[in-house]
Amino acid sequence: MANRILKAPRNAQTLLFWPAKAPDEVVERGFDWSDVLLAPAERARLAAGETVTPADGIKASSYVLPQGIVASASSNTATIALVTLTGGELGRVYSVANRIETAKGQQLERVVKLRIRTK
Repeated sequence: MANRILKAPRNAQTLLFWPAKAPDEVVERGFDWSDVLLAPAERARLAAGETVTPADGIKASSYVLPQGIVASASSNTATIALVTLTGGELGRVYSVANRIETAKGQQLERVVKLRIRTK
């Protein structure tokens, strides 16, 4: 998973970058929403060293893509939202938004930057 799947920050204003990709490269990227979805009691158990799965998980996920970037696939688990991306113009930096709805009805969004570079 390395840095292709970023931890979604609790603060939506945090500036995030995925690893760069080439225009002809097909890459899978995503967000791990675990930290955002944890309730305060779950966070406390996690801090105490327990393994914790959020009680409120991802029900639906979508990616909002700028012109020039194409999603060929997307999927999600209860905590991770993935997308497979192609395209992009060399030298550009794109903003990609991931919007999720949780089982308890929360609607959340995080935006990440994706730089297009040569291989």
